[in-house]
Amino acid sequence: MDREMREKSSAAILMVSYGCSDRTMREKTLDRIEADIRSACQGYAVFHAWTSGILRGKCSEQEGLRIPGVKEAMEELLQQGIRKVAVLPTHVLEGQEYQGMEEELHAFEGRFSRILTGIPLLSHEEDRRKAAKVLAGELEPGADEVLALMGHGMKDGLGAAYREMDAAFRELGYENIFVGAMEGEPDFQSVLDRIRKRNPGRVLLAPLMIAAGKHAVKDMGGDSPHSWKRRLEEAGFPTVCIVKGMGEYDGIRRIFTGRAGELASFF
Repeated sequence: MDREMREKSSAAILMVSYGCSDRTMREKTLDRIEADIRSACQGYAVFHAWTSGILRGKCSEQEGLRIPGVKEAMEELLQQGIRKVAVLPTHVLEGQEYQGMEEELHAFEGRFSRILTGIPLLSHEEDRRKAAKVLAGELEPGADEVLALMGHGMKDGLGAAYREMDAAFRELGYENIFVGAMEGEPDFQSVLDRIRKRNPGRVLLAPLMIAAGKHAVKDMGGDSPHSWKRRLEEAGFPTVCIVKGMGEYDGIRRIFTGRAGELASFF
């Protein structure tokens, strides 16, 4: 076995996602990202963990599917003789799930010879610009339309990150694409105020999430009076929901595969 093969046999890529309990959506997003990483990083073992214990439990109960958490996955890597790990998160921002992942990884320092940890999708300005370009190309609203992107958000922060993503669209020349969050800032009302100023003939509504799970289906496009679609329509704007997670777009998946390759190149 030559040196390169020996290096790869002792290294692995651990993809870490929030998770998705909808099988169809999971196959369109998380599973495709994983498959693309396997194809792009041949020779490296690829593992997948979810940070959401609730979603792991649902998949176990509904499908009999065993998906490890970060700690379980890292223990399994040790058992298989892996000593170098490139951790590739598919989280959108550095929220609680990502921070929890980092804390669990810290517990394994010293047990591996090297642990390299990637960053969430929209962490850096260049990354936001890349993602904005992909989304604008895939979802580009017409002259009399507005595109509103709904992120998950957090009550205790990350508003700046969403505003910076919003600014990335402005830099690309899109004055009719707005970013808001379900929780925290910028909230629905701020997005609605901006839509009213443009007074479009129609609003396109899409999730700023890797997988279009229950939040995209219910909180964004559901029949509840609290859904963004219902509230936009009640405000007088015909609204069309595009229920596609960002993981469905080739350009977004290429960002992840590029990062996986960059991390693995350090081994």
